[in-house]
Amino acid sequence: MARFLASYPCEDACGTIETDRRVDGAPVYRCPGCDSEWIEEYERTVGAHPEPAPDQPETDAPPRSS
Repeated sequence: MARFLASYPCEDACGTIETDRRVDGAPVYRCPGCDSEWIEEYERTVGAHPEPAPDQPETDAPPRSS
């Protein structure tokens, strides 16, 4: 899923150029035809992982002894 940073309608299918910019760790893409900019949500590395629910143990936690 894409999150658009700037969206302008393109006359044709958008092209994709990866820029040097990053948002939340994901590369910013730009269309050379319409100058729309976006990131792909699945490429985010900062703030992309939700906190575990309180009833679920963290994966890095050592196992509990009985």
